[in-house]
Amino acid sequence: MGDRTRKLVALRARTDHDLLVLVQRELTAGLALVDAATTRNSPLFAKAQKALATATALLPRISGLNQEDRLQIEENVKRLRSRLALVPVYARSFPASFAS
Repeated sequence: MGDRTRKLVALRARTDHDLLVLVQRELTAGLALVDAATTRNSPLFAKAQKALATATALLPRISGLNQEDRLQIEENVKRLRSRLALVPVYARSFPASFAS
């Protein structure tokens, strides 16, 4: 393997690692945001959706992803999707109660 090829392989490995870190951060942030969102109209909900979209768009670009990392990311994607689905469309209103 030539010197240029080794440099390209090392660069690709660093890029894959950086993309993996970015995907993991997006999913972690999305999970935190969706837990704080009260309705689907919430800006936090929109940010969580965007984090999921970013993570899923970047995932196929990681060529050197090992099976363990892929399974962990896929589990987090499923977890985030299911939590997004549980966020109510509208906030629930509770009747006011008066202390006697």
